[in-house]
Amino acid sequence: MVHLVVHLIREIRSCGPVYMRWMYPVERYMKIWKGYVKNQCRPESSIIEKYISEESIEFCSEHLSKAKSIGVPKKCWHSRRLISKSSKDVHVIRKSTEEVLQEHLYILNNTSEVLPYLDTHRHCQI
Repeated sequence: MVHLVVHLIREIRSCGPVYMRWMYPVERYMKIWKGYVKNQCRPESSIIEKYISEESIEFCSEHLSKAKSIGVPKKCWHSRRLISKSSKDVHVIRKSTEEVLQEHLYILNNTSEVLPYLDTHRHCQI
């Protein structure tokens, strides 16, 4: 075993550190990529598709963990949720597309932020 040290030193001098030429991490990652294959006829495309979807999910989850929620504060939402424990007392009102468009137009025509745009584009109407 003493003789082994002599060979290891020579090998490090000629090839560099072991972690630079060790294939174990590459082989391990190849196993993960092989698990991505769903279509045996086109393994490369299924690997790419899975890899891209995984990357985008990681990016979105990281981005959403830092984002602040917009809308009703959590305290109000929890108190409203406690009041209505079941969905039996919820009534859904369905409106036609025409009603929704009419309400939308009414809101746009009566909002102070939209009035300057209406004034500038009023002459463009046919």
